[in-house]
Amino acid sequence: MQKFCYKCGALEEEKGPLIEGLCQDCFTSEHPLIKTPDQVELRVCGRCGAYFLNNKWHDPREKSELSLLRASEELVHSEIKVAQVQPTGVRYVNLEEASGIDVELESESVPQGIKVEIRARGKIHESQESSQTAEGVVRVKVETTTCDVCSRKSAGYYEAILQVRGETPLSRKRLREVYQALESTFLEEQSRNRGEFVSKIEEKHGGLDLYTSSTTLARHLAEALKEKYGAKTDESSKLIGQTSDGRKKYRVSIVARLP
Repeated sequence: MQKFCYKCGALEEEKGPLIEGLCQDCFTSEHPLIKTPDQVELRVCGRCGAYFLNNKWHDPREKSELSLLRASEELVHSEIKVAQVQPTGVRYVNLEEASGIDVELESESVPQGIKVEIRARGKIHESQESSQTAEGVVRVKVETTTCDVCSRKSAGYYEAILQVRGETPLSRKRLREVYQALESTFLEEQSRNRGEFVSKIEEKHGGLDLYTSSTTLARHLAEALKEKYGAKTDESSKLIGQTSDGRKKYRVSIVARLP
């Protein structure tokens, strides 16, 4: 008995092996290789250029326009669904879960935002005689907002204060030297964790007060002064309230005294 496609009636010997009762052409038309949204929204910080993806903010890796293009490609990549054969039939999964599918993305700026073109190639089912291909276009709407770090910076948020002092008031030259040493340290910390920052720097009593986003950062800066200048440090804390889950909240002050 000859087998035939239940949709178009084509014989198996004419159109190749049937897949789940469908000929090769009907199986392909019934199961597109990829599914994508027509438009997605990319949240971008207007202050620092960070972009929001996978529930977290990411620092830009390139200059402004190129960073937006790469971020748009990352966002679209995360939204692409790929057809894969499962025990229960064909279902659409994220690209990370798929195998045997090659996807290329190309982005460009357009008047309405950013356009990302998609080209995909691969087989859904092992019985397919040739690879399927698919193309698509996703529009990316850029929404300018403020990221979590910039919001805290603009609000003057800090958890600790590093007070840099000398046995006598530090000269202007000495203050500049100390500041440069500290700047290189906190920029290095920030490159590892974008949530680390110095929200304010004040010149006080012949020294510097640095307001840091975390106690960890203040301690790292104090340690840098110990290593470079042999500074002596003293730490104290003050209870300022409690967190939403009932834990006590302290503000830490660290004095680093340069010899």
